[in-house]
Amino acid sequence: MKEPQPDVFPLHQINASGAGRIFLAPMAGFTNAAMRRVCHRFGATVTYTEMVNAEGILRASDKTWHLLETLPNEGPVVAHLYGSDPAVLAEATARVAALGRFVAIDLNAGCPMRKITTNGSGAALMKQPELIGRIVAAMCAATTLPITVKTRIGLRPDNLVVMEILQAVEAAGGAALTVHGRFASQEHSGDVRLDLLAEVKRASHIPVIGNGGINHAADALHMFRETGVDAVMIARGATGNPWIFREIAEALATPPETPVSYFRMFETEENHADARPQRDLDEIRAVLEEHLASELEWQYQIHAGYRVTARTLPPEQAAVTTFRCHLFRYLHGLRGSSYVRGHLNVMRSIDDIRAALDGCFEREARFRAKAPRRETCPAEETASQPCAAT
Repeated sequence: MKEPQPDVFPLHQINASGAGRIFLAPMAGFTNAAMRRVCHRFGATVTYTEMVNAEGILRASDKTWHLLETLPNEGPVVAHLYGSDPAVLAEATARVAALGRFVAIDLNAGCPMRKITTNGSGAALMKQPELIGRIVAAMCAATTLPITVKTRIGLRPDNLVVMEILQAVEAAGGAALTVHGRFASQEHSGDVRLDLLAEVKRASHIPVIGNGGINHAADALHMFRETGVDAVMIARGATGNPWIFREIAEALATPPETPVSYFRMFETEENHADARPQRDLDEIRAVLEEHLASELEWQYQIHAGYRVTARTLPPEQAAVTTFRCHLFRYLHGLRGSSYVRGHLNVMRSIDDIRAALDGCFEREARFRAKAPRRETCPAEETASQPCAAT
């Protein structure tokens, strides 16, 4: 039985307090149903599936359809498709919409990975904004669900095409545009061009969602203030860190005069990119166990609904294999985490994961007992008590 889905687009109806403005980005190998559910519980108001091959949908590939499986209590989910043929994407859109699981369908027009661009998909579409428009128009004709697009500001610094893409998406009936504020040539590193994001927002007649370089609450607040985007989308900053959604929501709820620097108090110049507040070890374990339990639930659901072959891993082993990329990210910065990371490939059972956790947490607990108390993240404090700028 499908859950009734709220109308999440257009984003102009979002509450002025910021509620509904924090999305979980599509990430291959990460944003399956388990990650989406835990991030939703922490405040991600809209989440996206992993990248789903439109041609795989038409071929009825089990591996492709696995990516479209959802779990109860995920909240609003957007199906994220890639491809380059308008007819194929239109048919895939119709089939995905018929599932009744999703609030919108999103087209990837920005992934820079070669295995995606080689076939003319992802960032390769940016070379032809008019093709993006034809794809969006075909997808819109295939469903009543909102059709949105995720792209980048350009292929290279000398090839800024986001304005042409925006115009094509608007003309074709697209409901919103997500813009990663880096060039495709940068992949996932380097400066995020907030100035260009702001230009896109000023020129747009549809909601604009900002993406790129958001690793903690201060980054999200800075993007909102500098660009005026309608929402922000969190990618790698959310891996092993669902707390980021709650922290951003708390930051958005502070008085507008609160300086961004207030939310950077726990950072140093050296650790800015990877900075995270020190969390209670019992809380980390509880959330990690919750996520792992959802992975196991998802695997049992897949085994019940799809063909099982001799090469299919049992549900527990499949869950552990899938979860390993999340595990060391939950343990980021803890003593013993490097040992866990080095032994991920030998973990075959949930007991193996728990044994590794015990060792890591014991080492971290001993370190904390001896170390001076570390500054906590201001976003976790009472929002009504902002400090002065420093």
